[in-house]
Amino acid sequence: FGVIGDPDASSLCYLGLQKLQHRGEEGAGIAAADADGKLKSVTGLGLVGDVFGDPARLAKLPGDAAIGHVRYSTAGASSMRNVQPFLAAYRFGQLAVAHNGNLVNYQALRNKLEAQGSIFNTSSDTEVILHLIATSLSRPLLSRICDACERLAGAYSLLFLTADKLFAVRDPFGFRPLVMGRRPNGAIVFASETCALDLIDAAYEREVEPGEVVVVDRRDMSVSYACLVPHRPRKSCVFEHIYFALPNSVVFGHAVHERRSAYGRALAEESPAPTADVVIPVPDSGFYAALGFAQASGLEFQMGLI
Repeated sequence: FGVIGDPDASSLCYLGLQKLQHRGEEGAGIAAADADGKLKSVTGLGLVGDVFGDPARLAKLPGDAAIGHVRYSTAGASSMRNVQPFLAAYRFGQLAVAHNGNLVNYQALRNKLEAQGSIFNTSSDTEVILHLIATSLSRPLLSRICDACERLAGAYSLLFLTADKLFAVRDPFGFRPLVMGRRPNGAIVFASETCALDLIDAAYEREVEPGEVVVVDRRDMSVSYACLVPHRPRKSCVFEHIYFALPNSVVFGHAVHERRSAYGRALAEESPAPTADVVIPVPDSGFYAALGFAQASGLEFQMGLI
């Protein structure tokens, strides 16, 4: 989740992460850019409410731009050092990154970077992105980000925060979701799911397209766009609609609850259960699929599990 152009950026980020809590319950963090362009971060293990339950922790993150992350470990150990956003300093300033996805060529990239002298502080695949940016010979930062991302293979929806810009990047296949919205005051918001926009009164504008980089300048809120290698045929992760996303989100352009109901109806046709008495969902992601199955099969729908 990220927001730029709002004086309460870190608080909005906190609310957005609360709404995205279902995507990761292992750890949470927020990085923010203050009025002087200095980046600070607060991270911790546990739920969003545990990490930021003390208002003093959010108070440490002033400024009108912030990015946040909730962690569900798919690469790297479950430890404090792997909680994002990662904040790094290199020769051109500070840079924070939050990443949703998995890099399948991470180990090969890390081995090459270590052979060239890079030192890694985490076991997360996300850290390799920072090293690729730092070692890129391209200028300016947008070119360095594009250069780094074109060397990645796998799924990545990324947010980068600097002293004066926020970058949103999506991999060329569009494996993972990433959407853009806008608050009434003009602040621009990025999130993994549209449900996080609803909570902070941000209107959904569009998806960040596969292979696209969206750049928002903090000084005048101008928005510019760039393209990575030409995007390829969409390879949207079906597990977003089956499990990850909240049913009231719109993911990959489709309402999640409608897709889950359709899966349930298709399952009833493909694998009917003529001797069954009732259809019972496994909460929470199974609710609409079970409802679709019950409707298509004529069986009774019951909440047997809580």
